[in-house]
Amino acid sequence: MNLWFVLAGICSLLVCLLHIFGGGKTIARPLLNSKDLGNVAKYSNYYCWHMVTIVLAAMGAMFIWAAMHHEGVELAFVGSVFAGAFTLWSLGIVYISKGKLLHYPQWLLFAPIAVSGLIGLMYA
Repeated sequence: MNLWFVLAGICSLLVCLLHIFGGGKTIARPLLNSKDLGNVAKYSNYYCWHMVTIVLAAMGAMFIWAAMHHEGVELAFVGSVFAGAFTLWSLGIVYISKGKLLHYPQWLLFAPIAVSGLIGLMYA
């Protein structure tokens, strides 16, 4: 069993739960309550919110599957690429918005997933 993939999977699932319960309260609910956005913009963003939830849950499942089945290493590769891309895009948003690193902390959540996934790939 690849413990690095287990770690990446657990981190992915924990981020998924944080996204659902923490982010839902602080980001999704205010989005839906917004009076300044039209329904198309509001519900398109809400749709994207749920896409992120699905991707996070799928990443967790992919890493756990890869940890238990050697032939699933490709799934861990995909999960690692996703986590790395999400990390870089979060840092890009910080740069574009001229914000502070902790204003957009998603990179802190995805970086450990990407790193543990990549280390797991080296031992696969």
